[in-house]
Amino acid sequence: MSPRNFGLLLTLYAALAGVLRGLGLNVPVFKVPFLGGETAGWILSVLFFLVGLWLLISGSRDWQLSPLTLKQIRRFRSIKQGYWSFLILLALTGVAMLDNLLVGRRALAVKYEGQLYLPFIQDGIIPGSKFGLGYEAETDYRELRKLFQKENKGNWVVLPLIPFAPSQDSPDVIEVLEKRGDGKYYRQGIDEPFSGRAYTSFKEKPTQKRREYTLRYGVFQGEMRGWDAKGEQNERGKYQDGKRTTYTDYQNGAGEALETQASPDLQAQIFPPAAPSWHNGHFLGTSSSGGDILATLFGGWQQALLASVLYVTFVFVAGVVVGGVSGYFGGLTDLLGQRILEIWAALPFLFVVMIVSSLIEPRLLILVGIIAFFGWKGVASYIRTETLREKARDYVAAAKLTGASTGRILFKHVLPNTISVLVTLAPFEVTGIITSLAALDFLGFGLPPDEPSWGRLLQEGTENFNYPWIVASAFAAMVIVLVLVTFVGEAIREAFDPKKFTTYR
Repeated sequence: MSPRNFGLLLTLYAALAGVLRGLGLNVPVFKVPFLGGETAGWILSVLFFLVGLWLLISGSRDWQLSPLTLKQIRRFRSIKQGYWSFLILLALTGVAMLDNLLVGRRALAVKYEGQLYLPFIQDGIIPGSKFGLGYEAETDYRELRKLFQKENKGNWVVLPLIPFAPSQDSPDVIEVLEKRGDGKYYRQGIDEPFSGRAYTSFKEKPTQKRREYTLRYGVFQGEMRGWDAKGEQNERGKYQDGKRTTYTDYQNGAGEALETQASPDLQAQIFPPAAPSWHNGHFLGTSSSGGDILATLFGGWQQALLASVLYVTFVFVAGVVVGGVSGYFGGLTDLLGQRILEIWAALPFLFVVMIVSSLIEPRLLILVGIIAFFGWKGVASYIRTETLREKARDYVAAAKLTGASTGRILFKHVLPNTISVLVTLAPFEVTGIITSLAALDFLGFGLPPDEPSWGRLLQEGTENFNYPWIVASAFAAMVIVLVLVTFVGEAIREAFDPKKFTTYR
């Protein structure tokens, strides 16, 4: 793809993302810039649009890469570990862009009485009354699918592969217990007999409890209570080792008669955190708040991608401007620049974050801005060093002798020869922002609780190791991503090593 075509593609993407957002449509891929909030979304859209427009206007028909750059790319591709890590990260980025096409509580499609609905692209809600449910709140599509399957009237619901939202989605986990050959009740897929409370419900009103039992090691043990269809208690009893020992009917036999209206299934509510279960659709289990861990990891990966793009843009722009000006002009400018860097380095980063977190709700853009506010110093130092070295080269002196302006020397000669430093630094800046965000969330100074976060999962998991699937999932996700990015960074560093490939001609 040529630079112009890439610029055209980027411009169209940014324009469509803005237009669709303005129309209130959450189309997957195009809603990705807005996952970090409205402000961050519009900043990213404008940034993509400007970069695309610049490539479209000033870009060439073909990539005019120098022999040196081609040699560096070939060297990068020859380092299999880094090259394959790069491809895997690209694939994971593509998966993240699919967004609510893969992960979300809204249905992809609903067919009801011959009419087709696409709830996942709508910004507003569709009330339950639209599908014949008795409420005006947003439709619970998971329950709607069960209802349609039970009614079997030709209506259907298509849900995403992971039908849970990354945040603010903690549905009750209800399991049907199975009675095995030994006469005891078990949770599906679990070998240990069930202990806890379980209940039956009315066939016509599945949400209304009929009887509630206490089970110990898979048998009835303790109190039993029963209710009629109006929710009034009508019976009570006690069980010992699975046998009923006492029984009281408050409605003169009406309680036992209601058993014909009850479902034979014995159900149990599983309180969070719940272990991984294919039967419930929680493939990696749930967190302490009841959220699906796989959906949370997906949302955390999207946040990490957005934060990386914003952070690298901020620190590179600030670092190149300050380091380039300081290194090229030298003298008093360089002296002032160095003193500013020293003062900046002495500012207490963590205290500033704590103060900001106590004053306002720290959204993603604010956190990235604060971290970037303290993170550009390293890039500025590297660029200053490179600029000092490049300006002493003969080609810069030759450019001055031919009358080239300062801007031309900086942007056409010096800056392109420092690009290798930025390319080498980029993967390590990405690992830095991912670990910084996770650390702030772990300490409780990061994103608000309604946002998906890897750091918060780590914090939940380390608070109680009785639920190892929480900490193991978050730890594995972070390790995999950081190792892949580090492999890419090491490969780039080796491919752009100036000891092997000099940029000077």
